[in-house]
Amino acid sequence: MYALSRVLLVCASVACLSAALFCLAVMWPTSAVFLAVIALGSAARGGWNRLTTLGSARWADSRDLRRARMLGASRGIIVGRLRLHRREIIFDRVRGLFAPGTNAHDACRNFFGGRLAKDSGLVRLSQSTHVAAFAPTGAGKGVSLVVPFLLTSPESAVVVDFKGELATLTAHHRQKQFGHRTVILDPFRIVSKMPDYYNPLDFIDRTDPLAIDQCNDLAKAMVVRTGEEREKHWDDSAEAWIAAVLATIVQYGDVGESRSIQTMRELLSDPAKLELAVKLMGESDCWDGMLRRMGGHLRHFVDKEKSSVLTTVGRHLRFLDTVAVAENTRGSSFNPEKLRDGKMTVYLILPPDHLRAQAGLLRLWISSMMRAVVKGGLQETSLVHFVVDEAASLGHLEAIDDAIDKYRAFGIRLMLIYQSLGQLRRCFPEGQEQTLLSNATQVFFGVNDNQTAEHVSTRLGDSTILVQSGGTSSGNSHQSGLGPQAASSSASYNASSNW
Repeated sequence: MYALSRVLLVCASVACLSAALFCLAVMWPTSAVFLAVIALGSAARGGWNRLTTLGSARWADSRDLRRARMLGASRGIIVGRLRLHRREIIFDRVRGLFAPGTNAHDACRNFFGGRLAKDSGLVRLSQSTHVAAFAPTGAGKGVSLVVPFLLTSPESAVVVDFKGELATLTAHHRQKQFGHRTVILDPFRIVSKMPDYYNPLDFIDRTDPLAIDQCNDLAKAMVVRTGEEREKHWDDSAEAWIAAVLATIVQYGDVGESRSIQTMRELLSDPAKLELAVKLMGESDCWDGMLRRMGGHLRHFVDKEKSSVLTTVGRHLRFLDTVAVAENTRGSSFNPEKLRDGKMTVYLILPPDHLRAQAGLLRLWISSMMRAVVKGGLQETSLVHFVVDEAASLGHLEAIDDAIDKYRAFGIRLMLIYQSLGQLRRCFPEGQEQTLLSNATQVFFGVNDNQTAEHVSTRLGDSTILVQSGGTSSGNSHQSGLGPQAASSSASYNASSNW
């Protein structure tokens, strides 16, 4: 029915246009004068002189936004609303009938003033890949940016939700409206009495030749670096120990609690069990002897160096030593690979008072879920959005680095939210933040510090402003004298105009 209605509306629109052209032809040349007056009026409203000497910045109008596909789009992060004139709304309704990307149902509803017509003034970042948003605390980034996106985006998402507000406001809607499987990872039971649970080792196949690489990735995620370490040796060595023990558990652990992150923590905290694990590594032939090589490397650590490295390991894995986290990491109630199906939303809930202590857990969640999406191969049909509020709490995470410039082709999209550029530069020291800024659409609001304000001012650019000045001057002189010669006189006049 909607397809037939659309065909009839298209035919009616074409008939009206043909009739208008016929009237213009019949009334020629009077109609030419009429068209010329309209053109001159439009030019006058748009401004006659838009000079672009050395480039000139200006605010975008509705035509610019349409060319950039930011106006009238059906998906993308909403950044504002533009008040449209009545003729622009009519134009949007007619244009929707001819748009190949709009189905018949939406085109008809849009034409008769339905949902799409009401949203025609929404400005969306429909063409952006990654988004970096900057807003100080209390500026409303949740209600202005994140919540509208989660209420309107039908694609899969992984959402960092410290207070549990986003899950409360949007989980039921996404489940009912988009048919999503909503996963609540809430170890401290902020919003759910029966939260989901997740053990990344459940999804590493021991027969996979890349299993060791996945263990190395998990180890990197759990070792939090500040960028201010004087000796990188201790953190690098801690990663080696964690990765080796993880690989041993993946290869020899049974499916269930013995093949979990908690088992890794128990082995690394018990000297006797750890010694047996290292011995098992040394006798292993799996993965073409790679596990044996990892175990041999660990034997180089002796005496005080070994004690210091294991102390560093314990410091990084301390987040696992709570009852809440232990219960949440011994198994899995969902498969993160299902994110690629476009029908899953995962909420990562950690209360702010535990954020610093549980930074390793948050990094572990995000890194392992990104790897699960990438594991499925190249595709951009089912996008997965990682919405990371307070992204500075992650520190410098290599999975984020890879996602910025490599994971676009795997369907991963980032929305990273910072309070200021200062936070960003702490996470990406020594100028590394330029990689993010050059690959992400930047959104600023509520700017309240000089560093960020200066960056925004530079990004906006300069506008060419016409200044006209001029002056006139006149003078005359007269000379007279006695004698046979006649009196002489002279006069001068000059004028100037500069712009």
